[in-house]
Amino acid sequence: ADAAGGKRKRYPQGMRLIGRWLLTDIFAEIKNRVPLRQAAEDYGIQVERNSKAHCPFHGEDKHPSMKLYPDRFMCFTCNEHGDVITLVAKLLGIPLLDAAKELNDRYALGLTIGRASNAAERQKQREEAQQRRQKQELKQAFREWKTYAWEVLSRYYRLLNHWREQYAPRSPSDLDTLSPNYLESMKQDYIGYCLDILDCDQEQAKIHFYISHWNEVNAIAKRLHQLRDFDD
Repeated sequence: ADAAGGKRKRYPQGMRLIGRWLLTDIFAEIKNRVPLRQAAEDYGIQVERNSKAHCPFHGEDKHPSMKLYPDRFMCFTCNEHGDVITLVAKLLGIPLLDAAKELNDRYALGLTIGRASNAAERQKQREEAQQRRQKQELKQAFREWKTYAWEVLSRYYRLLNHWREQYAPRSPSDLDTLSPNYLESMKQDYIGYCLDILDCDQEQAKIHFYISHWNEVNAIAKRLHQLRDFDD
């Protein structure tokens, strides 16, 4: 019974009373006031124009598989889904109530949900979010470079194959005056090997290739630019 001698009000399972607020009411208030896309970007997820993003909840996400809607997110690869509170809870590895407190503090919503974060904690949260954002940006830049390198090397491979056929010696006497293009076409097998690395499943091998071949890929791109007359 309550202090007035009446019966204590019962709430449906899963609903808790915090102050004058039902927890579900607090959650609804937070979801209504915090845009999901803004929170996703603030917590380090790089969202593209079409409201898609590389999912942070499973391994290598070659293509953006997470879709952000106004009130929820959904990954069509690992099936992670939820609302803005769920998203923050999963990103930070904390319970939903703590995620609600986190959002309440970060966006100064003024809701009473336990203790608010102090200045040092908020600064730490901002730094961690910035680190996640930078990490996501680096991953995105690396994905874009892999696509760029694949396109450059594939085009060069086709060019070398074309030269190997077109400028191949037709008689023994041609061996004394081999075309420079034919000599360059001897790189075809090596370029094929480079493409195999970019196409393999070993991400560490691709990272090593990026470090060791970045300048070479750019040089090949420049070479191709000089040979724009070649018809793909």
